[in-house]
Amino acid sequence: MRLLSLGALSLALTLSANPDAVAKCMQGLTMILDLDPTVGENPEGVTVDKKGNVFASVAPTGELLKIDKKGNVSTLASFNPGAGFLLGMTTDGPGNVFVALGSFDENTGVYRVTPSGDVSQVASMSAGTFPNDLVFDKSGDLYITESIAGAVYKLPKDGDLELWFQDDLLFGDPEISPVPFPIGANGIALDGDSLIVSNSQQPRLVRIPMDGDGDPGDPEVLVEDELLLGADGIALDVHHDIYVAVNQQNLLLRVDGDDGDIEILADAEDGLDFPATVAFGRGPAGKKNLYITNFALFSGPTGNPGVLRMNVGVPGISTP
Repeated sequence: MRLLSLGALSLALTLSANPDAVAKCMQGLTMILDLDPTVGENPEGVTVDKKGNVFASVAPTGELLKIDKKGNVSTLASFNPGAGFLLGMTTDGPGNVFVALGSFDENTGVYRVTPSGDVSQVASMSAGTFPNDLVFDKSGDLYITESIAGAVYKLPKDGDLELWFQDDLLFGDPEISPVPFPIGANGIALDGDSLIVSNSQQPRLVRIPMDGDGDPGDPEVLVEDELLLGADGIALDVHHDIYVAVNQQNLLLRVDGDDGDIEILADAEDGLDFPATVAFGRGPAGKKNLYITNFALFSGPTGNPGVLRMNVGVPGISTP
């Protein structure tokens, strides 16, 4: 694992193994955490807390990594991913990290990791489910995408896990899936009084409104386009434009929140390798910085897994 500095004025690598190395810049993309594909260091999820700490989930190994504002890296917690992966994450106000574990066994579910690294399961899900990404709403309720059944689960702040929304618009397509199950509902983001969910295998972004009681309304397709085939993690800026990591096409897209127009911000030539998740920085991590994981899932030992940073010129939307 090779750590690169997060300092705003420095691109120097701060690895103890190689302190004189230089960070890689790729037309606006900077690799801040360069991982080793030969030992399964393939990161899937990324999130940033209010203090500017960046967290990444190493999907196959189950490590939850923390990169602090000085660029120091540590393992905050470790999980057993079973036959699956450690996946999407989010943080709450006190700085706890909530992470989805799709392990296909009795450990499948959602976990809370405190700033000191204490781990507890907050929601158990069946072995046949695949919890993928997470987001809080303003009241503190947690929403979890479940990719196999094309669903969104809700974990109320003071309640039990429940199936909140399921629809054909969020189903995947097993005929084109690169894994032995469909991947439909994937990335999720809060946009005011609605949730936006990406569908990886039916290439679209779907808006699900929430009424005053927190119940789902009728879904709306925001945009459907082949450029979204493989749409994974999503994040919103202050203009409500949507940033999408498109894994199998090695794309980072910005989708206009009003008219659905799509702009390609980066591709494989810029260093993207099966990008999985995106998250805006907060605090010292820079509000205009977008953090992207290179999952590098199918690239083998010559892949380029790691965490990248890109200044997109616009701050991220305020998150709970």
